[in-house]
Amino acid sequence: MQNAIKYKALILLTAVVAFSGCRKIFNLPNERDYLSTRADFTTKNFGPKLGRTTIFNNIFNADNSSFPMTFEIVNPRFGDGRDASDMLGVKKTLVWNGEYTGKETSIAEIEAKRHLEDHPMVELRSSGELVMWYTATRDVITPRDTIVYPQNIRYFDVRITNSGGSRIIKNLSIVPEIDVPYEPSDDYNTTTGKPNTTTPGGKARKYNYPSISGIRGALTNTPFNGAQDPNTGLVYMYIRKYTGDDANGSSLRFKFLDKDSVAIDPIKFGDTKWDQLVHGFNKKMTKTYVKYDVAYPIPLARVPSIYTAGGINATSGGDQAYVEFSYSRLGFGNVRETGKISTNFKIFEKGDWEIVFHFKTVNPKFEND
Repeated sequence: MQNAIKYKALILLTAVVAFSGCRKIFNLPNERDYLSTRADFTTKNFGPKLGRTTIFNNIFNADNSSFPMTFEIVNPRFGDGRDASDMLGVKKTLVWNGEYTGKETSIAEIEAKRHLEDHPMVELRSSGELVMWYTATRDVITPRDTIVYPQNIRYFDVRITNSGGSRIIKNLSIVPEIDVPYEPSDDYNTTTGKPNTTTPGGKARKYNYPSISGIRGALTNTPFNGAQDPNTGLVYMYIRKYTGDDANGSSLRFKFLDKDSVAIDPIKFGDTKWDQLVHGFNKKMTKTYVKYDVAYPIPLARVPSIYTAGGINATSGGDQAYVEFSYSRLGFGNVRETGKISTNFKIFEKGDWEIVFHFKTVNPKFEND
């Protein structure tokens, strides 16, 4: 039985060698990869926001074509034929070379996991994913206007190639939207970049609002019905850059203002977990704000952590930061009441930012009854 097996193996080996020899003798070509004529992009129109890294995945159907495959953007043009290769300009781009966990203990440890690479502002990966990097900003690429005219649409073709051949997929388009440096951004006009109003020609400002619970008015003793009810008290939230001696180029601070725009001492929110509020360092608490040194963007990566919405167990989370400020007081009947103000947020642009919670019409009550 063993001899029979050896004999069959010898015959198979001889056949393989003979076939290989025949390939060389008869100059037969090597096997080539398959490139389907039906391979195509399932999404061809893209509208990413400038100033943030956006990855469009699962947009290419290979139709059983062989990988590896290369993707090359060719013939970038506007709808009227003007050259649009500015979007392919190469810039120094910060990318991860290590795993971000949310447990890093210093800015230096975070930055050791990132480095600069040269990348076109718009590029295609070897998987067919389209990437617009955060380096594409309105100072180099003009964003869309209120009305998108055909001549202002950016078109491009894609050359796909493997060892089986090459073909061109035509007329993909991209219409980038203006940079929106933070979220929530209801107060931000996404066409002009200026403060948002209720109507294009209106003067009434729109605002962002935090989540409010368990807080009473100082004089009314009436619970706030959220942050948007003028009958119980409005609470605006501003996300904005600040300047001054305390700015260092990469920081985040939190402020609270009363109805007279006077700063509320953050220490009044005494139940807040200040050391777990944001992934920041060198905490500085004053009578007018709490400040942290941070790395941007926030969140740094889509990784669930104690600093993101839903916490470490949010299986689909990690894409929004979360902060919560709380305090407790004794109400009537010695019933303990807990007041909270919180928000989800993102900040995409590096700088010195502050998030301000403004009790616009009614001050919060901190004293016991």
